[in-house]
Amino acid sequence: MTARRQMAWWGLAALLSLVLVTALAVWQSRQVARARAVHVASTPAAGSVIFRNKGCAACHGATGGGTDSGPALRQTKSLSTLPRLVSAMWNHAPRMWQAMEARQLPYPTFSYEETAQLVTYLYISGYADNNGDSVRGAKLYEDRGCAQCHSSNAEERIAFLSGADDPLTWTQTLWNHGSVMHARMNAMGISWPKFQASDLRDLHAYVRQVSDSPPLDPPDISGDPDRGWNTFQQKGCIRCHALSSEPARTGPSLGPERQLPPTFTEFGAALLNHFPQMQKAVHSEDIQLPRLDGSDISDIAVFLYSLHYLEPSGSPQVGKSIFGWRGCNRCHGDDAQGTLEAPALRGRGQTYTSIRLATDLWRHGARMYHNSANSGQQWPVLQESEIGHLLTFLNTSPEQ
Repeated sequence: MTARRQMAWWGLAALLSLVLVTALAVWQSRQVARARAVHVASTPAAGSVIFRNKGCAACHGATGGGTDSGPALRQTKSLSTLPRLVSAMWNHAPRMWQAMEARQLPYPTFSYEETAQLVTYLYISGYADNNGDSVRGAKLYEDRGCAQCHSSNAEERIAFLSGADDPLTWTQTLWNHGSVMHARMNAMGISWPKFQASDLRDLHAYVRQVSDSPPLDPPDISGDPDRGWNTFQQKGCIRCHALSSEPARTGPSLGPERQLPPTFTEFGAALLNHFPQMQKAVHSEDIQLPRLDGSDISDIAVFLYSLHYLEPSGSPQVGKSIFGWRGCNRCHGDDAQGTLEAPALRGRGQTYTSIRLATDLWRHGARMYHNSANSGQQWPVLQESEIGHLLTFLNTSPEQ
């Protein structure tokens, strides 16, 4: 074989190897994309209907505010990420089943779509606020200088409240009056207030009390992420705030890499705290601050928080170890290949997501709980950090 022909063969072999490696990389990326792209379009409003229809409200309250039989789901950190939510559902499942049996409540069934809607509602509820403290709100009303412009006359406060039924909607009212308030405060030598933690929630409770408005149960969050994305663009928010690791704009990025405030009211407070800076920024570009109407602020808030609603990833090797540590292999086999006692969990052509895991848990969890109790085994406790590894392990076929 001549040197030229040998070089040609080596070149062809290298080309075929490159094609093979590229094809493998594309296949792997598609597998990962397939695992992460399984998503059901869902809204908190649809999830709240399922929450009530399936009987969850019997213990947790109509809007997740809690009762004597079940804890509140609002402002619950264990619901603020998808892995936290799934691990919390798993870890507290035995207590829920016991409570349902004691109260003779029917055991509901869920489709994958219904679970997706319910999980979205629970996730958003983790950022929702409870009612505020009107006594603390009265003190804030004086300390923040509100009384210097807004007298104690109830009618004026009712007009200013503008029918806002929750702190986030009230934040929208304050935003729309922001330019007028800022100009008047500057003329009076009053500094723009800095709201902390539950300030807006407590102020809202106080104003409603003085205005003789009827007390409210903690309202449902009715925001829609699709509407929020459209509003975020139409109102010009995207001009200053990136949603990914793009080059810095006038304002900070609001994408998944940025930690958002722990409640929607604190999100509203952050918005108002930066009002003067935002007003200055838009005026420098010779544009006006947008007016927010209807459910705009709720839609934007739900949209931004939904960007953190992500499927976790992990290592199949670590996932296999966790599968053994938590005792899952006792029934499903060391490689989740199935045994006489339990079915195979891998190699069945299924893509496991947090939603599928939560749904299958609910469908079969009660039986698994009774089986483990009868065999003297404790219910395994899952950590938030383990969910991604377990899902990756289950999504990797035994051959891989």
